[in-house]
Amino acid sequence: MNRPIYSSLLIALATNTPPVRAQEDAIPQLPTTVVTATRSETPLRQVGSSVSIITQEDIAKRQVTTVADALRIVPGVDILNSGGLGQTTTAFLRGAGSQHTLVLIDGIEMNDPSTPNNLFDFANLIVDNIERIEVLRGGESSIYGSDAIGGVINIITRKGSGKPRYSAEAQGGSYDTFRVGGAVQGGTELLDYSLASSHTETQGFSAADKLLGNPEPDGYRNSTVDTRLGLHPLDNLDFGWNLRYNEGKTNLDGSFPLPHDDPNFSSVTKQLYTRGFSHFKLLDDFWEQTLGLAYSRNDRRYLDRADPANPFPLAADYLGEKLKVDWQNILHLHETNTLTLGIEDEEDRLSTSSDAIGAKSYNTQGYYLLDQIKLWNRSFTTAAVRYDDNNKAGSKVTWRITQAILFDETGTKLKGNYGTGFKLPTLFDLYDLFTGNPNLAPETSRNWDIGFEQAFLDQRIVLGSTYFNNRFNNLIQFNFASNRVENVSRAAAEGVENFVQISPLQDLTLRGSYTYTHTEDLATGDRLARRPTHKGSFEANYRFLDKADINLTILAVGDKDDVGSRRVPGYVVVNLAAGYQLHENIRLFARIDNLFDKKYEEIYGYGTSRFAGYGGVKFSF
Repeated sequence: MNRPIYSSLLIALATNTPPVRAQEDAIPQLPTTVVTATRSETPLRQVGSSVSIITQEDIAKRQVTTVADALRIVPGVDILNSGGLGQTTTAFLRGAGSQHTLVLIDGIEMNDPSTPNNLFDFANLIVDNIERIEVLRGGESSIYGSDAIGGVINIITRKGSGKPRYSAEAQGGSYDTFRVGGAVQGGTELLDYSLASSHTETQGFSAADKLLGNPEPDGYRNSTVDTRLGLHPLDNLDFGWNLRYNEGKTNLDGSFPLPHDDPNFSSVTKQLYTRGFSHFKLLDDFWEQTLGLAYSRNDRRYLDRADPANPFPLAADYLGEKLKVDWQNILHLHETNTLTLGIEDEEDRLSTSSDAIGAKSYNTQGYYLLDQIKLWNRSFTTAAVRYDDNNKAGSKVTWRITQAILFDETGTKLKGNYGTGFKLPTLFDLYDLFTGNPNLAPETSRNWDIGFEQAFLDQRIVLGSTYFNNRFNNLIQFNFASNRVENVSRAAAEGVENFVQISPLQDLTLRGSYTYTHTEDLATGDRLARRPTHKGSFEANYRFLDKADINLTILAVGDKDDVGSRRVPGYVVVNLAAGYQLHENIRLFARIDNLFDKKYEEIYGYGTSRFAGYGGVKFSF
């Protein structure tokens, strides 16, 4: 890597921007509204679903680089990484499969049709330009359609406002890691804008666990650009455009029969997500409508040259695309009643270099209706129903009811949900020459949860607990009897999510969570692979001297079963991050990953970071 060039670019950006007070670059506080649970801005206290919010401030305090690392301590969420930065990284919500999590960024579906399960791989998703992440747990097909059986992870990028603000940062550390980035944002009554870009490189460590005799490091590099623009020509009319592009190159290792070094194996992934929309209010804001057009493109190429350990060369290309038109209408019928209606039309496309599947596509049309009823500022009910019609796999109706009841006198919130979900068979499932089955039906689910949240001492202590129960039917798996994929499996997942947040001092915040998840393959009685039964976390953040802060994170994960009847032991990992405002325009920061140098695995046979240190500087103007 050419560090002098990066340093020169950083200095040029930092020295050619006008000074602005550092306070104007303040990180926003915890939002009081969420959009994911109802597809419109709704006060969090009125939401009956289980929602966790990761703010820009949380990301900055923990100093995480990837969205996956930001998600690790969220209750009910399990993140699995197969060997470090750039390696395959997936999310499991409430015991559902990773293919049952819908991932959105600014309303754009990120799930990749070119993968066998239509899942989203978090490997290349950096935290650039992110304002907050909303994690909605529980089946949400009734408003989001297929892929949302386990829940929704919604990433919302920054909206610029006020005077132009500029920032630039550089950091480096263990495994020959280097990262440089910059951002600009601002806005007027007519136009708002935000733009961020970064470049990350690391020599990395072996994806195949070094403790199993795999010494070769697997490097990674990533370049990301994210932009968001808004135009407001009238008080009741605005337009928006979002674009995110990232390109990652990863050195990979072999996986069969066990993970092992492969010095010639690599991949290049190019991902593009963009959406344009118009938002129009009519009849004194009685009727809001949004018309959007989104396009996503996931382009992956794998190359493995022959060598003595792997005499068979590989060159494979996969291209997944989604084109989606959506029209959403919100009718504010009364202060107690809001009705949301929507229509979506989505085309999924898959192209591969393999003759086993070639180029395929299918179309899905969705129609949804959601009603929000508010009574006495105490009872908040949401009822949703959706009809989806896929031209290859048929139609499906899903529904959901949520309820929240508030007792402001005691600081108590009761909540509950019940609903159904579905997931379409993927293009691989339907069309693969060797294992595909054109007669597959959608996977289905039934899920419910019930819980409470309780606040004490003017919100200085907040705690909560939720019991969840999921049943999955018609799951698509390979059937050795017929030698193809079929709807042959059923599974169950139930458990309890618990959290507590304590603010004993104005500058001290303590957070803890514990999730118990029992999963079962109902045909065999076995625990579902890669889902730990126990997971807990603890986070402490302390701000002192008006200029410094320190953040401690502890993640404890219980043992899990992996494919091939292998067991992955549990582990506890401690991370530490600190920052210091040296000047109103200059911030120094440092972090330590795996403070106590724990040896552990998240997936059997794949390595994880040992003790590692990183540090850097950020300029803000």
